[in-house]
Amino acid sequence: MRGLPWRRILVAAAVLAVLVVVVLTVPSPDVEAVRGAVAGTGVWAPLTWLLLMVACTQLPFPRTVWTISAGALFGGMLGSVLALVGLGVSALLSLTVIRRLGARAVRATSDPAQHSRLAVVQEMLAERGWLSVLGLRMIPAVPFSLLNYSCAVTRIPVGPYLGATLAGSAPNTVATVVVTDTVLGGGSPWVLAVSAVVILTGCVLTAREVRTVSARVKDTA
Repeated sequence: MRGLPWRRILVAAAVLAVLVVVVLTVPSPDVEAVRGAVAGTGVWAPLTWLLLMVACTQLPFPRTVWTISAGALFGGMLGSVLALVGLGVSALLSLTVIRRLGARAVRATSDPAQHSRLAVVQEMLAERGWLSVLGLRMIPAVPFSLLNYSCAVTRIPVGPYLGATLAGSAPNTVATVVVTDTVLGGGSPWVLAVSAVVILTGCVLTAREVRTVSARVKDTA
């Protein structure tokens, strides 16, 4: 029988069901809850924060709470490093798990004989998908975990995916951590300016890539 093995289908369905239940029943952690849970672990606080951050960002919860708590707990320098390391590990974990569950589905969408247009999109993402990821990572409104899931079902290579994730996430992440460290709970005009520039750049890159992919798909019609 062609198609996905029943075992993988059942595993994927079970994982999806668990995600839905968790998102609907478990409240998203807030900054104070994270600070309280991490601060009591003493010298293990950085590792505790990192493990919690990676685990929670596998789910479609806002990651802003982790960026802010990193600045509040560890300061600008260490907080920025931990936040970026956590993002990288989380993104890589999501990609690896989902690809292992749906490897055959990813290969099927790359077969021109079965899905000509999807195959073109897959080829584009394999060649230059890092630009799309870079642009989308610069836009805070794009959910971190959902973008991870989406990338996992494409053929974008791991290296460019991880590099684009870190490069696209770094400006807003570092700015938020530094401002939190400087003025807890407050804001700063310069960080708003940095965020605005980053978001605009991300929108431009994303729009350009969408046009490029659309044009390539139309050529196959």
